Amino acid sequence: MAPADIPFPNNTRSESLFGGARLSRRKRTILVLLLFMVFCMLWFNSGLNQVQNNLVSSPQEQQQQTKEYNNPVVEEVLDEEEEESLRFEEGTSVEKVDSAESVRPEISIESNRKEPEHYKYFIMIASRVGNANRRQLIRNTYFGLQDNLEPCMKRDKGIQYLFWLYGDMPTAKTAERRAYETEYMEWNDFVKVEESAYDQDALLRWAKEYFKKNNITFDYLIVQDAYSIIQLNYIQQTIDAEKNKLSETQSPTDLLWFSPQSKNVFVAGTSAFDKLWEYESDLVDFMPDTSLVLNLYEFNRALDIQRKVIDSPTESDRLAAYFKFPIFLGEQDRFVTWDNNVETVSDLTVSVANIYQEVDFILLAQRLQILPVPVCKVLDKSHIAVVTSSFIYPDSCMEAAAPPAADNKRAYALAHDYAFIARSTEFAQQALRVEKRRTVWGKIDAVQKVLPKYDWIFWLDMDAVIMNPQYTLQGILDRFRSEYPGGPREFENNIDLVIAKPTRDKMINAGVFFMRNTEWSQQFLREVQQYEKWYNLAPSFEQGAMWELLQLAKHRSHVLLLENDDHTFNTLPKRYTPGDFIVHFAPDKCPGPAVLGGLDAVKRIQNGEVVTKFEE
Repeated sequence: MAPADIPFPNNTRSESLFGGARLSRRKRTILVLLLFMVFCMLWFNSGLNQVQNNLVSSPQEQQQQTKEYNNPVVEEVLDEEEEESLRFEEGTSVEKVDSAESVRPEISIESNRKEPEHYKYFIMIASRVGNANRRQLIRNTYFGLQDNLEPCMKRDKGIQYLFWLYGDMPTAKTAERRAYETEYMEWNDFVKVEESAYDQDALLRWAKEYFKKNNITFDYLIVQDAYSIIQLNYIQQTIDAEKNKLSETQSPTDLLWFSPQSKNVFVAGTSAFDKLWEYESDLVDFMPDTSLVLNLYEFNRALDIQRKVIDSPTESDRLAAYFKFPIFLGEQDRFVTWDNNVETVSDLTVSVANIYQEVDFILLAQRLQILPVPVCKVLDKSHIAVVTSSFIYPDSCMEAAAPPAADNKRAYALAHDYAFIARSTEFAQQALRVEKRRTVWGKIDAVQKVLPKYDWIFWLDMDAVIMNPQYTLQGILDRFRSEYPGGPREFENNIDLVIAKPTRDKMINAGVFFMRNTEWSQQFLREVQQYEKWYNLAPSFEQGAMWELLQLAKHRSHVLLLENDDHTFNTLPKRYTPGDFIVHFAPDKCPGPAVLGGLDAVKRIQNGEVVTKFEE
C-alpha cells in the first residue's frame, strides 16, 4: 500500500448536546431521559458502575490454542554514519525543462482513482515520529516483516496495518530527518499527521476520512498506540467465538471491545465504528474530557438503567429501538497495564499498555507467544526487483528529492508487478569497515544482498527518474533476447549483466543496469568488492572497478554492453528525447534540484505536455 497523507479534518464538536434554540425530537428525548436518570440515581442511591450492561456478552471460555504462523526474527538496523558527498558523473549538466503543447501519454505513473479495498482486520498504530525502533519491532513481531528484501507490494485482504505518526517533524538537514525519510522510502507504511500527541478521538476522526478518501472498508478496526502490545490471534479467536453467540438480528460487525480504564487499545466492527459518528453529537458532552468510545459505552449504560426502571414495557422497548448501540464485549480485564515484569502477565492477556522499553516489548512478545500474522498476498514470486538507494548523505542535498524519487520507482514497480526495494544500511555500513572506502560502494553491498532472491535485479541510482512507465523490463529483456546474435537461447546461456556506455563516455555508467542471479554475477561482484584500487579513486569508484574487470575475457562474454547507447534505459538529461524511458540526473553538483525538476516534468507529461529537452 501507498497511503496518502490526508489533512486532519476539522473538529466537528461545535454543536452542544441540546443544539440551538429549537430542540430536535432526539435531543428533547435525551434531556428528559437524563433528568429522569438523575432522579432515579438519587432515589435508588446506586451508581452507574454497579449496574450490569444487558448488552455486554457473557464471559466466554478462554481459548488457549493459537494459529500457526512463521516465527519472527529481529533485525538490527544500522544508524547512518557521516560520509563524504555523492559522486557525480563528469560531463553532465544542470537541466531546465522545456516543453510544448501536445499529446497525452499512454500510461500514467500516478492515478487519483482509488480501487475499492476491503480487509477483515485493519490495524492502526499511533506512534511518535522519532520512535522508528518500536515501529520495526512491531513490523517484525506482528507481521514477520524482518526487512524489506522481499517487500510486501500487495497486501493480503485479510490484514492491513498503518502507522499513524504524531509529534514534531524532525528538523530538516539533521540525522533524525534523514532517518525519517529513509524509513518512508524503505517501508511506505505510515502517514504523518499534525497532532502533537496521541489522541484516540483525533485518530478515529482522521481514520474515518482516510477510509472514505481511499475507498477502504473493513470488518474490524483495531486501534493501539505503539507503547502497547496486542495478541492479535486472541482477538481474532474471541471475535469468532462471539459471532456464534449472536442472534439472527444482531450483526457481527456491531461488536466493540475495549477497557473503560484505558485509551490505548480497542477493537470495533465496522457497524460499531459507524455508530460513533451516528451518535457523535449526542455523546460529545455526555462525559466531558473523555473519549468518544467511553462516552458511547457510558451513554449505553445510562439508558440501560432507564429501561430497567421504566414501568411500561412499551416505553422501554421504544427506548431500546430508538438507540441502536454496539454490542460491548466483556472480559475487559484482558486489557492490562504493564507492571514492569512479565511474571504477572496472564497468558490469555489481549493487550498490555505503557511498555516504554524495547527489551520489555520483546520479553512480553515471548511471554505471550505472539506469532506473526502474514499481511502479504500469496502471489507468484516476483522475478524482477527494482532496486535503489534510500541512503541520504549527511549534506542532505537529496533530502527533499529522495522520497518522491523513490515513490516514482515504487509506482512503476507496482504497475508492472515487480518488487521494489530501497536500501540504506549497506551504504551506512561503509563507515564501519577497516579498509575505508567511499559510501557509494554500498551499492555493491546492496546488490549482493538482494540479487539471490530474484531472477533479475534492475538497479537505479537515487537520482534516476522513470519518465515513461510504458516500457516494461520484461519487454526490454525480450528485445535483447531476440536481437542477440544466436537468438534468445544464446542470450540465456551467456548474458548476466546488461549495462550502457553512453556516447563519448570513457566507461560504463553504473547508475542503471540489469543483473541476473547467476554464479558468474556473484563471483563478479566478489571481485569488484576486492578491487581496492578504486575504493577512494574519484570520480568513478565502484563504477571504475566494474569497468576494468569487464575488460577481462572471463567477464566480457557475460556482458551485453550497450555501446554509445543514450536512450534504452540510461539517458543523461542533455541527451533526452520525448519518450525516453529513464533520465539519469547526474550533475557535477547536488542532484536534488535536478531530480525535483525531472519529477515535475513527469507530472507535466501525465497532464498532456511533451517535454522536449532538459537544458543546462
